[in-house]
Amino acid sequence: MHTRPAFLSSIMMSLLVFLMACNLPVGDTVPVAGSSQAPDGGPPLPATEVQPGGISTGTPQASTFFETAVIVDTRSEPVTREQAQNLVADANHILFALTPFGVSMVDFVEDGAGGTMDAIANRYISSHASALPDGIIIFSFGDFGQAKLYGGYAFTLPGPAGFRNPFNSPVVGNASLYIGVVDYSHRFAGCGYGDADTVQSAVSIGGECRNQPGTECVERNGYSMCSTAVDDLYASSPTYFAASTIIHEILHSFSPGGVTDHYGTPECNARMGWPAGRFDPIEADLFNNMCPFVYDEFTGSYQP
Repeated sequence: MHTRPAFLSSIMMSLLVFLMACNLPVGDTVPVAGSSQAPDGGPPLPATEVQPGGISTGTPQASTFFETAVIVDTRSEPVTREQAQNLVADANHILFALTPFGVSMVDFVEDGAGGTMDAIANRYISSHASALPDGIIIFSFGDFGQAKLYGGYAFTLPGPAGFRNPFNSPVVGNASLYIGVVDYSHRFAGCGYGDADTVQSAVSIGGECRNQPGTECVERNGYSMCSTAVDDLYASSPTYFAASTIIHEILHSFSPGGVTDHYGTPECNARMGWPAGRFDPIEADLFNNMCPFVYDEFTGSYQP
């Protein structure tokens, strides 16, 4: 039996505080970081009333943020400014439990012009060249439905001439923006759907439930979920998986090994000095299924 590292207890406590915050009544939201305009055009709010990332006063807060612009691909599904801000606030809690940094939303736009994810991101970069964030989150099903299938994916795009990202990736340097494509409503451990958007079976079919056909399906978070997954951290709230995916995709731009830097791979275990075959499912979820050393790469990349 492998003992979980002692430092994980502080991470678990931080995430427990976050999950308690997730139980606030629907509608408790925060404005775009750095803005006094309330979401969805409400009356202006004093910027000092709500901290970036949506953490309540008295809770330890990040002083430096990975700034993101959120683009909603309206051809996929609608996501409101409020929903986007709340999800980024959730991601902020997760990232700050693992690094000295938070993540904030500094802009929100909708794009229905079509094209690839590259095209959507490049339209934003071209039209905001004088004031670009560190990264872009695109809420979309992705090219060829890739995000809808897997939850999300990542890529980078070069910034305009003279652009310098304060997060200097060991993979691509500091002249690029980090892009994450995320399916806002992705069904974690969806059960009984097959390839359809509606439930087709009361038990898992195809490769669902970790390729365990016949697993009982239960109602959770507004959809049919594998009964074997209901106690996972990813199933702890309707939006936890999407918030975790934001962090996962940001981190991919700082992982030199790409998919081999996922948690639990032979390469990850070797890099961490762990025994071959080691896998802790609770720890995997805590680290958003990225190898822990990648968080050190991300932290060390900051060069303001």
